[in-house]
Amino acid sequence: MCGIPKTTTWTRLASTAAAGATEIIVQGEPDWEAGDKIVIAGTTWHYNYDHEEREIATIDGSTITLTEALTYEHLSVIYE
Repeated sequence: MCGIPKTTTWTRLASTAAAGATEIIVQGEPDWEAGDKIVIAGTTWHYNYDHEEREIATIDGSTITLTEALTYEHLSVIYE
């Protein structure tokens, strides 16, 4: 791999992302930029099929706007 080193290599969703959403909220403030590509992991029983690769349109702190809407819902659940 080559490219600009990133401090944040992964994070978790801070809230559930609905199918059709173009905005996601993550935990923390990743050092990602517009144009970076990310993968949103699958969160359902068929997790091998519902992961999605998307490009970041804009990022403002923990709010990421994607260039293309999500196809699947991605759950953010914290069990205590």
